[in-house]
Amino acid sequence: QEEQEWKQLQEEQQLQEELKQRHREQRQEALRIAREEKEKLELRMFYEEEEERRRAEERRQEYKQKRKEELRSKREQQEKEELESFQKEQEQLQLSTEEKQRRVASRKDELKRKKEQQEQQEQEEYFREQQQLEQERQKRKESQKARLDKVRDERQKQEEQEWNNN
Repeated sequence: QEEQEWKQLQEEQQLQEELKQRHREQRQEALRIAREEKEKLELRMFYEEEEERRRAEERRQEYKQKRKEELRSKREQQEKEELESFQKEQEQLQLSTEEKQRRVASRKDELKRKKEQQEQQEQEEYFREQQQLEQERQKRKESQKARLDKVRDERQKQEEQEWNNN
């Protein structure tokens, strides 16, 4: 009977060891699966962020091109209107040749000055818009980094908890 109890005790110990081993393997498999899922998630987030950046850059370039075209068109229209107005003035006044030459030079200088002033304003406006776009891009970048850092921190805490539980 003692021998039978001894055998039964050994069998129970062996079963407990097998259960512990199976539990360890299951836990390791669960950790491996969790790591793979986390890596897939990080990779997907990375690709999504890259795609978002690419689309934002495309939108920025489209906006930039459209704005440039609008400003050019507006400037050309203004120049055309000013020239037509000037020509009408000249026709109506029928000034002497000398007076006409003086006024033409003066008007050309004025138009040139206005054009330079307008171009300067357009450049300043374009620069402000670019700064604003850059600030928005920087905010998105910081936001994305914060999300990634949060995911990493949570993962690290989870791994530490799992390690401590083992």
